[in-house]
Amino acid sequence: MMWRDLFNLKGGAASIPEINQRILADATVSGTNLIVLVMAIMIACVGLNMNSVAVIIGAMLISPLMGGIVAIGYGMSTYDVRFIRQSMVKLAFQVGFAILTASLYFAISPLADSTDELLARTSPTIWDVIVALCGGIAGAVGNTRREKSNVIPGVAIATALMPPLCTAGYGLASGHYSFFLGAMYLFFINAFFIALASFLVFKLLGVPSHGDVEASQFQRQRLILAALGILITAPSIYLAYQMVEENLVSMQIKSFLHEDMDFPTTSVVSYTVKDRVLTVDLVGTLLSGEEIAALQGELQARSRLQDFELVVIQGERELDREQVQNLINARLEKQGTTEKETSYKNLSAQYYPAYKRASADQQTMELLTRQGPLLFPQIISIRGGTLTTVLPKGQESTSEKKVEYNRFMVEVIVSEPLRPEEADRLQKWIGEQVRMPVLMTVQTADHPSDFYGDGIAWP
Repeated sequence: MMWRDLFNLKGGAASIPEINQRILADATVSGTNLIVLVMAIMIACVGLNMNSVAVIIGAMLISPLMGGIVAIGYGMSTYDVRFIRQSMVKLAFQVGFAILTASLYFAISPLADSTDELLARTSPTIWDVIVALCGGIAGAVGNTRREKSNVIPGVAIATALMPPLCTAGYGLASGHYSFFLGAMYLFFINAFFIALASFLVFKLLGVPSHGDVEASQFQRQRLILAALGILITAPSIYLAYQMVEENLVSMQIKSFLHEDMDFPTTSVVSYTVKDRVLTVDLVGTLLSGEEIAALQGELQARSRLQDFELVVIQGERELDREQVQNLINARLEKQGTTEKETSYKNLSAQYYPAYKRASADQQTMELLTRQGPLLFPQIISIRGGTLTTVLPKGQESTSEKKVEYNRFMVEVIVSEPLRPEEADRLQKWIGEQVRMPVLMTVQTADHPSDFYGDGIAWP
């Protein structure tokens, strides 16, 4: 007896006439409910357009769409075909009105880009089914209590009926019909399972049938509901599987980039994934063919990436600032325009030229320090770097500068003076390594001078 009372829905329930009156009032589409519907549509459209979660939640709270859907579930539980038909017509009017209003809003809105909140309403999954079913049960229970509770506002936020309709309107206005179809599927999932959950709660409460109902009608209704449930749920299960698979792939790709492509003088600028091909843009020291082949093996060692192909994009040494930024922009644009990416794009434009040149200088100096003494035994050490010149870019504002790398300055410390021909050969050899004009000074280690060039034995 105690366990039965623990889950007893009839305890605290309103009377049947009171429940019937509430359902009829909430299902009204004229007067106050129509005005509230228009306000909810506009608020949801602005929230989706501005990518504001708080504004979207406000639209969910005041939306009157829940009443019409619960009314359909109530009509099903009472086997009142006429009431079901009337409720469906009213709901269809609300849905059509919402989509039309949203389409007009997005057609005239100057902000035409798809936001994260819009995209979130285009790919429903099995989790949306679970939320709608649980929300429908909670909403029906809350709607049948003698005393009003905070259940209905919470259900309105959880099931989110208004944003999908506004997203569908955006899809029509912008020509993104995949948005329209995905958003309408999400709304249909929410509406069906809220109505189904309401039907179950009303049946458990013992709401009486309106008129005489034959046993065959019970059987037919159960079959129709079961068939619709399967048809509606199946695509969402498949979409959920796809989403889980994509998340696992994304996690393994990020793990690969973080663990296997973390180099001291080479960094990942951006990456894209398309048709099982991972394309990675790098800056800094160029990777060798053997290193790239090893990375391909590390990529395919991961369970979800076994059939992936790795493509590495490495800029040539002489890429200028504009070419490098075009490369970065092209890759980042494919990934979207989130705040983080936009910020990173700006930072890349500002700092990448200096980073690339410093990285290249480090690599060059390692080569000169390693090979120089082998070619010229007198050399003790070599140090240097690229000289930069900052010039105004055309006739534009001085805030826009163009950085040019046009000289390589190098200081060579020798144990004994070089002959002029040796100095000339050394300068040409360094020039071949850096591929730019070289300004070279040669100093002896034991007799440093304030004058450049005392390390050369001039005749």
